Amino acid sequence: MMEALYFSPILLGLNLLIAVAIASTALWFMSRPIPGPGYWMVGMWILIAGVLLFLGFMATRNPVLNIVGNALQLAGEAVFLLGVFRFMDRSIPYWIIPVSVATIVGFNLHYWINAGNSDFLMMIYSLIAGLLPVQAVWVLLHQRSDVATRPARLLVGVCLLLYSIVTLLRAWFSADAWLSGQPYTPPNESFSYLLPYNFAIPALVMGFIGVTLMTMQRILASSRALEDELKRLATVDPLTGALNRRSFNEHFDRELHAAMRRQSPLCMALLDLDHFKDVNDSQGHQAGDEALRRFSDLCRTEARATDIFARFGGEEFVLLMPDTSLEGARTILERLLQGVSRIEVIGPQGPFGFNASAGVSVCHSGDTLDTFMHRVDKALYRAKNEGRNRVSVEP
Repeated sequence: MMEALYFSPILLGLNLLIAVAIASTALWFMSRPIPGPGYWMVGMWILIAGVLLFLGFMATRNPVLNIVGNALQLAGEAVFLLGVFRFMDRSIPYWIIPVSVATIVGFNLHYWINAGNSDFLMMIYSLIAGLLPVQAVWVLLHQRSDVATRPARLLVGVCLLLYSIVTLLRAWFSADAWLSGQPYTPPNESFSYLLPYNFAIPALVMGFIGVTLMTMQRILASSRALEDELKRLATVDPLTGALNRRSFNEHFDRELHAAMRRQSPLCMALLDLDHFKDVNDSQGHQAGDEALRRFSDLCRTEARATDIFARFGGEEFVLLMPDTSLEGARTILERLLQGVSRIEVIGPQGPFGFNASAGVSVCHSGDTLDTFMHRVDKALYRAKNEGRNRVSVEP
């Protein structure tokens, strides 16, 4: 028996499965919390347990080892395939585990109780095993939203399809042997039994390489998304979504040089919410934050594509308007303040509105951000002193 096993592809297939199980365990450990690898790991170890029990049956002819071994092999394959659904964030058809296991256990019991035909039993087992991957193959080949993993998904889909075809071929050969009344052949000498060890298990190994690539591609995509989010957080005010002061300074330098090169006007405005401290005191800071968000949303919506809007801190915002005359900037700001007066926020004390004031100036030759900002701040101060809810211009 040991000599026959040594020269049989069964031992090589088992070793390949153990290697995949170890690799899938490492993949699960390294890729947490990405969903899917945990299923692949558990499925492979269950499959190996089933193969070992079946090898024990071949050595002892113990019916229990045969029944449990077949059941575990199908259960392991099913769990592995469910990992595909988990990875793709699809509804997981858990029902395939009890249905597959119950079906093979039922036919296995019938085989031992009624001295059934082994080729018939192998046909049933192979039909179940060959049909298990069909749903997963469909999901892998027809998923369109997950662009990042598409190449690896195609590889996994093709490998699982090959696995399914080979296993169904074994079912066909077994059916032919059963119907033609061929004599019993030991599993380690059976062409139909050894067919998966020669072709299906290598396809499964390639499929695991594919799911590893899928996982790596998902990790890389997540890393790029995280990098983009970190870049966004570095340039955007987290409360209002407006640019932060540091990012505005970088934009200002570029726009200032462009305006000087083109000899075009560049206007800048400071906007400040009127009596904002009273809003926080009467309505609470959460309502005040909502007022800031609503104000920022309005300004970013009304701003032109070339305008640059940023939060400088507290309730103070800045709007940079390239290629805009002082009169044109004033018109934009007056329209903006009219929109602010129509905002209504629901606070703990009921609905409330608010107004804003703005100061604006145009860039002079030789201006820096500090000199330009000084004039704009002076204009805003005048707007506050003249009654608020208005635009003041500093030439």
